[in-house]
Amino acid sequence: MKFLRIFFGFLGSMSATVFGPIWNHAKMMRAMANFLLLIALLVTCGWLLFWLGQKPVFTLNHLTVESLDGRELKHVNLPTIKTRALDQVKGNFFTIRLDQARQSFETMPWVRRASVRREWPNGIVVAIEEHQALGVWVSETPKLINTYGEVFIANMAEAEDSASLLRFSGPEGSNKEVFRKYQQLNLWFEPWQASVKSLELSSRYAWKAKLSNNLNIELGRELDERDAKQIQLSVERLIKSWPQVQEKWGQRVDSIDLRYANGYAINIGKKL
Repeated sequence: MKFLRIFFGFLGSMSATVFGPIWNHAKMMRAMANFLLLIALLVTCGWLLFWLGQKPVFTLNHLTVESLDGRELKHVNLPTIKTRALDQVKGNFFTIRLDQARQSFETMPWVRRASVRREWPNGIVVAIEEHQALGVWVSETPKLINTYGEVFIANMAEAEDSASLLRFSGPEGSNKEVFRKYQQLNLWFEPWQASVKSLELSSRYAWKAKLSNNLNIELGRELDERDAKQIQLSVERLIKSWPQVQEKWGQRVDSIDLRYANGYAINIGKKL
């Protein structure tokens, strides 16, 4: 009997604690009061921001354009950026969606990357990195290729010294691969003080280059690393033996065919 009295007494005390009036529990009262105060503060701040956001003073009417990479902007100007901002950028200082605005500016010709930030109290700053045109990507619809090997669409007549643009071509989507080979060949032909003026990758993955010394070079097919190594060895062999070729043929060599395992062929022109 004593055990039952103790057990039911314990249940009674627990019921009073759990189901009793909340004001009997100071800690729970303080926690609830703090929670309600936090909710009230959040609602008040939200309403205040909404109210401030409707004020004309925060309407976007100031635009600053700057370079993202420190280079002078040559193709993107303030009037063009302002037109895009009026058409695409919505909201005010508080409600503008910066990522959406950035994407809008990056669709403009000559813009490679853009960054957008707010400028208190009613402006935005747009930082632009322009494409640096390296050459023309030859295809059904010719495009430009930049110094990162990226193809982009812009008015070729606007490119600086458009007559000196290099020429690249290859299968669809091979522009990065062609660009890497261009960089590689420039290193290989440094002893000649020559650089690549045009580079072509055929549908059969055969390389053909024209150098700044007007030599046309058939480099051969490159389907795997072994082929790539063979092309490098062929170029090294050519450069090593070139003094003997020049001694015999002078400046009359028009083209060189490196598609041989143990040598190369030269084509002799009529020029003196």
